[in-house]
Amino acid sequence: MFLHPKNRGFVSTKTLMGLAGAGALSLIWWVSGDEDSLDAEIQPLLEEVKAGDFVLEFVEPGEIESAENVEIKSEVRSRSSSGTAILEIVPEGKEVEKGDFLVRLDDASLQKDLLRQRISVHQSKATLVKANADVEAATLALQEYLSGSFRENEEQLESAEFVAKENLRRAQEYLVYSKKLAAKGYVSEAQLEADQFAVEKARKELDLAQTKLEVLRIHSRKAKVNDLNASILTAEARLQSAQNSYQLEKTQESEIEEQIEKCMIISPSAGEVTYANNTKSGSSDSVLIEEGKLVRENQTIIRLPNASLLRVRAKVNENRIEQVRPEMKCSILIDAMRDLELDGTVESVSEYPIPSVSRYTSHIKEYSTEILINNPPPGVRTGMTAKVTIKSEFIENTLQVPLTAVFRKESKSFCLVSALDEGMEIREIQLGSHNTNMAVVIEGLAKGEKVVLNPDHFRSNLELSNSQSLAQK
Repeated sequence: MFLHPKNRGFVSTKTLMGLAGAGALSLIWWVSGDEDSLDAEIQPLLEEVKAGDFVLEFVEPGEIESAENVEIKSEVRSRSSSGTAILEIVPEGKEVEKGDFLVRLDDASLQKDLLRQRISVHQSKATLVKANADVEAATLALQEYLSGSFRENEEQLESAEFVAKENLRRAQEYLVYSKKLAAKGYVSEAQLEADQFAVEKARKELDLAQTKLEVLRIHSRKAKVNDLNASILTAEARLQSAQNSYQLEKTQESEIEEQIEKCMIISPSAGEVTYANNTKSGSSDSVLIEEGKLVRENQTIIRLPNASLLRVRAKVNENRIEQVRPEMKCSILIDAMRDLELDGTVESVSEYPIPSVSRYTSHIKEYSTEILINNPPPGVRTGMTAKVTIKSEFIENTLQVPLTAVFRKESKSFCLVSALDEGMEIREIQLGSHNTNMAVVIEGLAKGEKVVLNPDHFRSNLELSNSQSLAQK
């Protein structure tokens, strides 16, 4: 159903008198309370559908930081849960070169530990020396036995064996001689028995000497050697233990010396000193770097940013985070340098929201987004605040319609389309992306058509006319 221009007047948005007239008539209606007379005088505001470049962008706050930081951390093991005190630190903002002094931490307790540890090292060294001497003594004892005591005893028993053999030979020869004399009657039976007894005695003495020699060579020597070898092994084990203990004490001494050296922190590279402070309101892990403050092991004390490689860390609301992707182009305005607009590129988008520091803002979800600044000029410093305009989408030469001309009903989009000869038409349209002012037209409108910018004043009458026409049919 159409509304003819004779019932409604038409005026372009370029005619300011139409807007002024509408405002004046609204005031008259408010005073008189005559709604019908007002409705009859409201003019439709028209806008021609045009094609142009569509840009979807939004602005987010952020803070400038270095994209490449050399972090200076404490490498001193904390003596307590509190940490180690800062005795001296280079002023923040100072330009330093490689090898320059940065921080001196308190090493008093470490110096005491070093003194005690050196005493332990000396004691361990004494134990090691004694253990080494015990091994040498045990080894010498074995050598002395094999080449000394054993050989002496063996020679004595060999001599005894030789004497016993000689005594047995002589006793046997004398017995043979006695038997010859006894056969001739020159030797009595008693003498002959005595000579036979002497032979048996000499034989037993030889057996005993040979047994002693055999026991010495096989049993006594083995037992003694085993005993001496056991002494050597025991001494060697004690020596190994002493060596391990000494090495451990020396290692601990070296570690303490290294810890003392790490109390003096030297700059590994050139840069501008920036304290690693965290003083955000409501933060549970607030950190303030200054002389007298305690720092824990692996805690960052100083950052040396690369001034030629800067970025903005922005916070993007969850409603827009899906529209942000790496490699998107951005424009950056620094609060301290408002006349300077910089170019940037989205470098990364966090997958997880930034933890809330207050229960009052816990419902607000924001995501950290890093924007690399292209060719930052001199004067741009870390810590400066900035506003980043993220250009989420760009469509070249596309048909667009003002958002004020669009109204929705039952999840569908509509416009009032004007035709000079035919009046106004309610037309369903299909839209694409939209920014704060314009929406991309996918289907339903043609270039050059005119849409009504204030459709709410006319759509109700058009919808009523459509309903009446359907009822008459």
